[in-house]
Amino acid sequence: MIDFYLLAAQVMIKLSETERKVFQFIKDYEIFKKCDKILIGVSGGKDSMTLLTIMYKLSKLSGYQLGVAHFNHKLRKESDEEQKFVRDYCLGLSVPFFASEGDVVGYCSENKKTIETGARELRYEFLYEILRKYGYNKIATAHHASDLAETVIYRLSRGTGIIGMGGLGPVNGKVTHPMLTVTLKEIMDYVTINNVKHVNDSSNEDKKYVRNAIRLDILPALENINSKYDENILRFCQIVWSYKEQIEKIYDERVSETDEVYEFKLMSDFFDSEVLRMIFLKNGKYPPNYEESCKIISMKNGGRRKFGNIVIKRKKDSLTLQVMKQREA
Repeated sequence: MIDFYLLAAQVMIKLSETERKVFQFIKDYEIFKKCDKILIGVSGGKDSMTLLTIMYKLSKLSGYQLGVAHFNHKLRKESDEEQKFVRDYCLGLSVPFFASEGDVVGYCSENKKTIETGARELRYEFLYEILRKYGYNKIATAHHASDLAETVIYRLSRGTGIIGMGGLGPVNGKVTHPMLTVTLKEIMDYVTINNVKHVNDSSNEDKKYVRNAIRLDILPALENINSKYDENILRFCQIVWSYKEQIEKIYDERVSETDEVYEFKLMSDFFDSEVLRMIFLKNGKYPPNYEESCKIISMKNGGRRKFGNIVIKRKKDSLTLQVMKQREA
């Protein structure tokens, strides 16, 4: 049998520079295996449509089985049209399409969350539901190098641990980010050169959303200081990703898992907070920041806290984290 990567190397000349970068990143970090069943989160914007286009092309080389999931946040009047656009595009590719919608505003009001946080939580709950129901083994999102820089700045501003400073990673449990080496400029060029159809999300220009403010105000200022700021932040994150591999080993030593219950042995050292955050990441949940993690770890015996659908209890020198039944999408 011909090795997948050998075969792909023979046809690399047929890939564009951006496609080769994505392919190499997938290979370097072993993001996907041949014939993986991958669910791609697609909003219809230029980023996710670029990812879908590239993954569709690579699937012809690798045997990836693709599916597309679209979550309609119902936050803008164009939302229904965007859902139809993605559905019709997938129909043309003969790629399975899954859609759902949610009351983001009501969910955020009920749970006292920002629109950004609530929308992300509902979106990922939907992605995981489809993954489990239809047998997908990986989720792919269209985050890129500029998103990575934005995430690092955002997390540093809110307070985070070292793993958090790594921003997004190539693989976080079932969630993957195969375009982290691709810049926003490269995506814009790719969309233009390859005539990739997409929709424009007007909310991306609204600075009331923190991440938009970072992207529109702070990142351009960084570019004025160093035009390769995003490449440098990527290199920094790659160092942190190596650190995360070491935390994985410590995690295995301190955490036991049984039926969505995690028994976490506290050692009263620096790594306690990092291991705690990793439990959240393994469940596809946005982890507590460094300050919140310290508060959880320092709970008194018998203490109890709840983060989303994860209930945390303190018993002597250990924490028990129980993942409650997922909220219906």
